[in-house]
Order: sequence, then C-alpha cells, then structure tokens
Amino acid sequence: MTDTKKELSASEFINMMLDNAIMERASDVHIEPRMKDMRIRFRIDGILHEKWIEPLYDLEAIVNRIKVLTNLDITTRDTPQEGHFLKEMPATPPLSQPQIINVRVSIFPTVHGESIVLRLLDQRNIILDFEKLGMDTDVLDTYKSLISKLYGMVLITGPSGAGKSTTLYSTIVALRSSEKNIVTLEDPVELHLDDIRQTQISETQRALSYATGLQRILRQDPDVIMIGEIRDPETAEQAVRASLMGRIVLSTIHANSTLGTIARLIDMKVKHGLIAYALNGIMSQRLVRTICRACRVTYTPGPEYLRYFNLNAGDHQFIKGTGCDMCHKTGYSGRTTIAEVLEIDDDLKLLIVDHAPMHKLREYCMKKKLPTLRDNAIKKIFADVTTCEEAAKVV
Repeated sequence: MTDTKKELSASEFINMMLDNAIMERASDVHIEPRMKDMRIRFRIDGILHEKWIEPLYDLEAIVNRIKVLTNLDITTRDTPQEGHFLKEMPATPPLSQPQIINVRVSIFPTVHGESIVLRLLDQRNIILDFEKLGMDTDVLDTYKSLISKLYGMVLITGPSGAGKSTTLYSTIVALRSSEKNIVTLEDPVELHLDDIRQTQISETQRALSYATGLQRILRQDPDVIMIGEIRDPETAEQAVRASLMGRIVLSTIHANSTLGTIARLIDMKVKHGLIAYALNGIMSQRLVRTICRACRVTYTPGPEYLRYFNLNAGDHQFIKGTGCDMCHKTGYSGRTTIAEVLEIDDDLKLLIVDHAPMHKLREYCMKKKLPTLRDNAIKKIFADVTTCEEAAKVV
C-alpha cells in the first residue's frame, strides 16, 4: 500500500479501512478499480467521500482476502458475487462488550477489475425507536394509528437509502408483544430481533421467494407479516390478499410518492377494489442531512430555493453549517427523516374503486390539505434542523 499504508498486508489494510469507516459512521465502503489506480470512498450521511488512492496492483490481494472472509469463489472474476462476514470491534466505553459488525459484500466485475461495495451494519448506530427517527409528531401519530388497526396493509415508499428498512424494523419492534405472532420474509435479514420469527428468502429459488413464502406463511398463524419489499405482481397480490384475511401486512415498495404507490400497485395488475380495501395507508419518506452543531452561522438561502418553498428571506433567521473537521467540511452531520403519511379513508377508497385518475386523487388530497413532504421539509428548515438547499435535494 502507498504512503503510511505501504507496509500493510491486504488483511491489515482491510481491517484498517473498516476501522476508519466505522469510526467515521460510514454506511458503505467503495473499492473502485480505475484505469491506473484504485479509489477508496466512504458513504457518510448519504454522500460519498474520497479517502485514498491506491495502486491498482493491490486490488487482487484485497479482493481475494475479502472473498476468503466471505467464503466466495476466488477463482471466479467475471461473475457478480455477494455474501457477508462479521467484524468484531473491541469494547469501548460505555459499552463493556465487543460489538459485532455485519459486513455485507457485493463484488461486481468491471473492465479494470472487480469493484467491491461493503455495507456496514453496525447495530450500535441502528435506531429502532419511533421517537428518535426524527419524524414530526403529526406524521408519527398518523402512522401509529395505521399500524394499530386489526388488519390491513401499510406500505413505506421512497428511493433507495431513504431509511425504509429502519422504519419497518422500528414498526415491528413497536408491535412486538407476547400476544402477537410476528413473522418476516426478508432478503437479506439485516437485523436479528428477539421474539420475531425472521425468514431469509431467495428470489433465485422458487421454493422460497416472497410470493411463495407468503402463501406458506399463512399456515403459521401470523398476526403481523413483514415483507422486505414488494417487487412483482405476484408478491403484491399475495400481500393484498393476506391483509384482507385479517393480518397486518407491512412492506416497502419503490415509488415516488404516496399516491405514486397506488399507481405502482395498479401497474402491478392488482385490482382497484383489492387496493382500496386492503390498504390502511402509505408513508413516503426521505433522509435529509442535519446541520452540523459545531459550525452554525446565519445566512440567506438562494432565491431559487426560497421560491421553491414559497418563502421570503425575512420569514426566518436561516441557519447553515460552514464546514469544519467535525462534519468533514460539509456543514452537515447526521440525518433525520422527512415524511408524509396518506391514510386511505372511505372517500379515497371510493375514488380508487371507481378507477379515478391520479389527478383526481391528488385533487382530493389537496382539498383535504393533507401535509406533504414539502410541508414537512419546511418544518425542518424552520426548526433549524436542515437547510433549504439540502431539503430541496430530497423533496
């Protein structure tokens, strides 16, 4: 390795790299071969930061060592491979026991060599408490009312990396009790929870896909079913039918908004009537970076951002971070949740059953003045949690 790292073996370099990533709260480590060198980047608070540039000839040793840790085939170089390994972190105050970090590995062939992404699942940094996810009280109260119903489906939508899985896990932790049988179908199981029966499914094996797992799991007498993601029409229909049979069904789905989720289900060929009477509600969420507490100053946002949020410079004493060592010179440290919740009430059910177009559903929501992601973002700006610029990126 170059510079101070040139004396390190591949194993020592990987340990040093992971120790630094964990210390800096990185969620992912990217090892990227390029034409003449290899770049190491950390994803911190959703943003990639370049850490080191290494010689390309070091790549093979690093890839092989990671494959050995992950029990992958070191002779295969032209096929994507996935796996995981565990890394032990020594005990540090106030923790008296060593911590185990689950490292998920994705290896993908490129023209310059195999690219690696390591996802770090550090349970010390996983928050499974609604009150600490950053949701506003009105959003949280509405969401809690949706999951408290006796049956029905609740979906969480948003782009990749929006915190959907964390919200799902927080939900089943909140619902967990000796009176409920909670089962999950996940790909992969990211977090192991006591008193929850979790199942690793495999989309490559028909015997235990999401859809077939849903069919079989009903015989296990579940009260609550958590599905990692609704990806296809068969899974969508099975999930809807399970909710209509008296179960609470929780899942994520890729869509741009709460109403977009309804359109997505329709596109998956789920009947309008089933959607209307199965869905309790939908939450759309994003993660937004929070202003660093160590380098805060007042400022005036750019006019384009003020126009976007329909604000004036005199409406508030706006705050931003100037960038310091504490926040990697970004002005932001940590992230919080921006969300909107759509409850499927009786009037909305009728509109869906009647095949009302999306603009009619949108008009209904506007007429009822239902809070939107944009409204929630403005609250975060006025509470000096984030900036107009950052909120505009995700909203």
